[in-house]
This record gives sequence, C-alpha cells and structure tokens, in this order.
Amino acid sequence: MPEPWLYPPPGHPVRRFLRAILDIGAHPDDDDETSIRKIRLNLASVLFATAALIWLAGDLLVDGNPLALAAAAVPVLAGINLLLFRQHRRSGLYGPLQLGLMLAFPFVTRALLGPTSATAGLPVWAILAPTASLLCLGGRDSTPWFAGFVILTVATGVLLPADAAASPLALAGHVTAVATVIYVQLRFAMGQRNKTRERLAEAHHQLRLAQERSERLLLNILPAPIAARLKDNTSTIADGHPEVVVMFADIVDYTRIASGMAPKAVFEMLNRIFCRFDELCEQHGLERIKTIGDGYMVAGGLHAHPVEPHAAMAALTLDMQAALRNHDFTDGLELEVRIGIASGPVVAGVVGRGKFIYDLWGDTVNLAFRLCTEGEPSTIQCDARAFERLRGAFVFAKPILLMLKGKGYVPVYRLQGPRIFAAPATAVVHPPHAA
Repeated sequence: MPEPWLYPPPGHPVRRFLRAILDIGAHPDDDDETSIRKIRLNLASVLFATAALIWLAGDLLVDGNPLALAAAAVPVLAGINLLLFRQHRRSGLYGPLQLGLMLAFPFVTRALLGPTSATAGLPVWAILAPTASLLCLGGRDSTPWFAGFVILTVATGVLLPADAAASPLALAGHVTAVATVIYVQLRFAMGQRNKTRERLAEAHHQLRLAQERSERLLLNILPAPIAARLKDNTSTIADGHPEVVVMFADIVDYTRIASGMAPKAVFEMLNRIFCRFDELCEQHGLERIKTIGDGYMVAGGLHAHPVEPHAAMAALTLDMQAALRNHDFTDGLELEVRIGIASGPVVAGVVGRGKFIYDLWGDTVNLAFRLCTEGEPSTIQCDARAFERLRGAFVFAKPILLMLKGKGYVPVYRLQGPRIFAAPATAVVHPPHAA
C-alpha cells in the first residue's frame, strides 16, 4: 500500500492538482494509447522543469554565477510550452519541443557555466530525452532522439576543455555507455509489452467473436428477453401470460411422402420449409417456439410481438399455405398443411439446464394442437376465442362442432382469408353551368 505522502488519497487537493497537470492536452477523441502518451510526456516535462530549476537555483546560491539565470530559460520554456499545450491541445509541436529542450539543457548549461566540478555531471541529464521519447513516442520514433543524445554527448566530450576534476571525454564515454544500456533495456521491455498487448487484444477479439456466436446461438433457441434473464439468473424461469395466440401446423402425409425419398433429401426439404416458415414468422413479428418432426409451433403475444398478434397469426398461416402451393419451392411435390389456432392463457418457461428449451404449457396449447391434428388438409381451424378477435378482419366458414379428446364437442371456425372491404365511393364534382 503506497504511503499517503507519496500518493495522496482520492479527493486530496494535491492529487487533484497533479491530475489537472497530467490531463493537460487531453481530448475526448483520444484513444487509450494517445491519452497515456500525453500523460507520460506531461509528467516528464513537469519533472524535468522542476528538477532543472531547483538545480540551477542551488548552483546560483553556491557559486553565485549569474549565467545560471540564462540557463534557466530552458526549463522555463518547457513550462511555457506545457501551458500553451493546455490551450491549443496540438501535440505535433509540443512533444518535439519538450524533448528538444530536455536534450539541449545539459549542453547549453555547461557551455554557459563552464567546466566546473558542479557542471561535470551535466551530460547525465541528456539521458532524459531518449528515455522520455521511448516512453512517450514508442521505440521507432525514439531512435532519432537517442542518436541525437549520443552525438551531442560525444561532441561535448571532444570539444569542451578538460578540467582538473574530470576528463569530459571520459565522462561522455561513461554516460553514453550507461545510457545505451538503459535505453536498450527499456526499448526491449516496451517491445515485449507491445507484443503482449497485441496478443491480449487478439485474444480479446477472439473471445468477443466467440461470445457473439454464443449469443446468436442462444437467441436462435430462446426469445431475447428470456436469453437475457437466463444469462443473469440461473433460477427457474416460468411466466404466466393471460392472452397468447398459439398455432400448431403439420404437413399432411409427410411421413408417406418422405418414405419414397432419400434421407438427405427429406432433411433438405423439411429444413427448407421450416426456414421459410421462420422467415414468415419474423416478418409478422411472431415467435417460433419449436419444431417436432414435421410439426411447427408458433406463438404471439408473449414478448415484443405486434399490437394485434391474432391478426398477425392469421396472416402467417395464410402465407404458409401459399408457400406450400408454390411447386417450384416444393420441388413439384403436392404438399398441404393442417393448422390449428387457439387463444388464451399459457405458462411459458425454460426447461432443462445443460440442454434447455423454451416451451409453452396450458389448455390453450393443448387445444391448438388438437385443432391441428383433427383438421382436414389445407384447413386453418380456430377456437371461439381466436374467432372473436379475428372475425372483423377475416372471413370464416360456418362453424362446425368437432369432437376433441378431453373436450367433447366444441365449435370450430375455419379461416378462409382476409375480409375485403369495399373502397368508399368517390363523389363526382360537376363543373358549374354557365349562367
């Protein structure tokens, strides 16, 4: 745990002040990498300017050399550049200027103050430029700054006169050697970090793709609201719905028809039919619940379904019949479908844990299934409750009494098609007679 004086707690005035400095030049459009590089450069600039001014103030007090004030122009310019960056937020000139001032400071200062025991170690300051460029710009962009550091350090050791305390050339050699070791290690470490970040980014990308595939598969099995609840909650999911329209459909004599076909052809045909039915369900905003053999179950009014799920269900059944009458779609086979529609309360929920399925239960479901299985080919049979909700917009044949197991005789209404309303007559306006 860091000491409070090294790292003030959140809300502390010192921490707010430091945060304000580090966030200079921040822009809402910056990505994470750009934001981090700006913060590092700001930190390097503040530390350099502060340390340089403190050293120059100490030299001025000890040696009394007024040229220390002239050398102070370099860190002062770094501070001014930081303040300008706060205003314009353009990092194109800000970065090179700060790094250039860091690189120039030790050589300008030594040239101004002369070869003394106090200035003998100034070349060490030049290490700040290549290391800061490496941390703030990256490996490739830091290479020119490192090359400039080596050239200036060696040139200073060769050109400046030696003093009694130390040889400038020997000192330049030591500084260059140590700085090279530090720079190479830092660059290698950053390269390894970048490779690790790339691998993590790729792994994250693959994980996201796998998650998207899993979610798509889950949505193919479950309605979206149920899938969301299942991801957040492992408890039993079962809901009561007071008014749901349920439809069962099965293909007449499909077993007999399929007996003369190859297994692969049977599957391809059934898959093509159900895929087309799925497209029609999606167009009408209804929910396909499941398929059983050649049976097909749909519900409306469960979740985000249309305002009039009964009308949507009736339109769906008529479209399903029309699809099977297209002999190009059925490869020339004469296919008919029986359909049963019932309306009323149901219980809907998820069955199973490892292999789950979304299903419906209740008397409404049983009635729709029996209306389907007891129907004649190419008929759409509705119960009385569904009939009451559809009679205004659809045409029905005269009701019949049908004996259903467990129900006895119940009235059944056979849907024939949409009701066609006559368009209102348009009044004819005659031009006025001339006077």
